[in-house]
Amino acid sequence: MSVATQLGLADPEGGLLGQARTMWPTWCAHNPCLNVVDDLLDLPPWLRAADPEAGDSVLRRLAELASPTGSDDVVAAGALAWLLLPGACLMAHRLRSLTSRIDEVVAAQLWLEIRSFPWQRQRKVAANIVMNTRRGVLRELGVGQSAREADPTWARSLQCEPDSPVWAVMESRQEPQSRSAAELADVLAWALERSVIDETDRDLLLTLAEVADRAGVSHNGRGRSGLCSHTVATTVASLLGVSPITIRRRATASLSALAEAVAAAEIPASA
Repeated sequence: MSVATQLGLADPEGGLLGQARTMWPTWCAHNPCLNVVDDLLDLPPWLRAADPEAGDSVLRRLAELASPTGSDDVVAAGALAWLLLPGACLMAHRLRSLTSRIDEVVAAQLWLEIRSFPWQRQRKVAANIVMNTRRGVLRELGVGQSAREADPTWARSLQCEPDSPVWAVMESRQEPQSRSAAELADVLAWALERSVIDETDRDLLLTLAEVADRAGVSHNGRGRSGLCSHTVATTVASLLGVSPITIRRRATASLSALAEAVAAAEIPASA
């Protein structure tokens, strides 16, 4: 079952999508910024061709209509969810190895993010909702820093293949988080406050650090303290549903940004 089917958005003639198409002329009449196409089905190609600010204005108005603090219109929430399906479906595909219920989890989290989107103060509607949906899905499934903050005990668990080399190492290492991992968390918090990295970068680096710490990997000849080693990158890649190359590329970019920031500013010593 797809994310679209879970949300009742698979049939353009019926269900929630059909209702949204029926409501589109009424919304356009009361919200001139929406009056850019005659049919809701024509909005995706318009958004792809439109100026980013103009497109974001349309999505933000739909978010306002969908929000309980706006018009509290669940049909508008369905329309916005339909417009964001490409990103949500891609996310579900990439995270499919985490659970057989990934479409259900993504659909539920996408709906929550749409209904709770802070339309009064936040822009970049599509990017923020999809990013927050991904973070919420990972939290729900116990993966990454978001899960660690919500449930520290469960977040310590790692999903590994039965033949993963991590198992053998973990059996001989039953230690709490190392001081180096704790110090890294402090550095990342410092970098996040200064917009050197974003929350997604922080989550990835902390997950890499925890896997490296548990596996006893401290270096790999690349000057990245083992965070980009084959074992660590492969384990985290399987958790996030992406390739090890993608993990190493993202981690390397974040670490390079951190190195530049550290070189340009003095970081307070850890307490």
